[in-house]
Amino acid sequence: MNAIKNSYVYKLIEGFILLLENGIKNSWIYSFLTKEIDNSKKLDNSILMKFIYSCIEILRKIFVFLKLDKVFKDSIFAKTHIWIGIVIAISPFMPTMIMVGAVISVLVSFLLKICLTPNFRFRYTPVNFWVGIFLLIYVACGITSLAPISSIKIVAVVGVFILMYFAMVNCIETREQLNSMLYIFVFAGFFVSLYGIYQFIAGTIFTTSWVDANMFQEIQARIYSTFENPNVLGEYLLLVIPICISLFFSNKNWFIKICMAGMACVMVVVLALTYSRGCYLGILVAAVVFALLLNIRFILALIAGIIALPFVLPQTIINRFTSIGNMQDSSTKYRLSIWQSSWEVIKDYWYKPIGQGAEAFNKVYPLYAQSGVGTQHAHNWFLQTTIETGLIGILSILICVFRAIQYIFNGIKKAKEFADKIILIGFVSGIFGFLVQSIFDNTWYNYRVVLIFWIFIALAVRTKKFIDEEERLLDDKSIEHN
Repeated sequence: MNAIKNSYVYKLIEGFILLLENGIKNSWIYSFLTKEIDNSKKLDNSILMKFIYSCIEILRKIFVFLKLDKVFKDSIFAKTHIWIGIVIAISPFMPTMIMVGAVISVLVSFLLKICLTPNFRFRYTPVNFWVGIFLLIYVACGITSLAPISSIKIVAVVGVFILMYFAMVNCIETREQLNSMLYIFVFAGFFVSLYGIYQFIAGTIFTTSWVDANMFQEIQARIYSTFENPNVLGEYLLLVIPICISLFFSNKNWFIKICMAGMACVMVVVLALTYSRGCYLGILVAAVVFALLLNIRFILALIAGIIALPFVLPQTIINRFTSIGNMQDSSTKYRLSIWQSSWEVIKDYWYKPIGQGAEAFNKVYPLYAQSGVGTQHAHNWFLQTTIETGLIGILSILICVFRAIQYIFNGIKKAKEFADKIILIGFVSGIFGFLVQSIFDNTWYNYRVVLIFWIFIALAVRTKKFIDEEERLLDDKSIEHN
């Protein structure tokens, strides 16, 4: 081992890594991504928030006058974190409308919590503002839609799911509650994956409609588990797998480590069996981000692992991955044609969004579609969101996601505990992986994935907020001591 460390090759690689690491840390990009943003005082003193807090105080007085505070005090209905945990647990399994009802129960519980808390104040993060802005734009686009009735129904569902973000950020009160949510999130993904494996082994999947039969004759089926579509299952796993791996690294208990490692392996196998090429790229990008942020030296191991993949992966997966960009594949040609037509729609409608849903989409898209290429959506989240909500809508959600990434990066920089750092690395890796898949599919087409996306963002933001709160507490104690 000493001979290797003393070799010129090792010293050269070590020097290159150190140079790269220092270059990244001293770059303006790193400084910008890890910049601290705190406008909480300005926001609390704004006219809007003063008005909101005044309304809350009036509502609370009515609540007390009716003696409802005594009825609901210490009631399970006011323990919002329990309802949040239930939503996280069942979100991959239940139909959309059941999830709408479940999230509404969380929001009602959140309202009870507000009414039971004297001088209630919302928990501020720099992400909240942009989530609110996007929600307002999304609602406005539904009202002005080319198909307002169908669009408003979609807005109602997605709007309720976005509000889940605010409930989670404000109602997860302790580290224990947060950790429970993370484990529930991962265990749900594991059970979804087990059901996918059952589908594969039992042979309950009979359709091959998601593959080009001429190019991929060896692929008999693509598993989809509880999500009805293999791409949607892959999108879900892109968010769960990085958190599972983070929990593996963050745990000191070897039994939990072994469990997390086994569960991650199962989920990776299931992701592979979706044969989703966009998700293959997504998990690869997520792995690169994870390795770079954990320790830049891991990138060498990752490169070695990638090089070894062709020698260990089944030929079906290799063929599927290497077909990316192959214009002989009907799926690739189909998507490219849709993207070109969708871009033509955007050229004419970037300033007058058409609204949400297939009905609004099909009032416009057929006028621009290439011959014989029909579709219900743009097969690209960025294009679809721009068509539905216009330039202002896509910019607002991209700023929102960027603020979340920036906030997480700042947490990675500030984190004193390795467990906090590694969990945040998992979150930011998952976001990057999800965004890569969003290039190849409309990742918000399935409404349960929309809910899970906002749950994921809320868990990430709340993790970072704990770091801020604990740092502020230490500072206050230090001031008192002095």
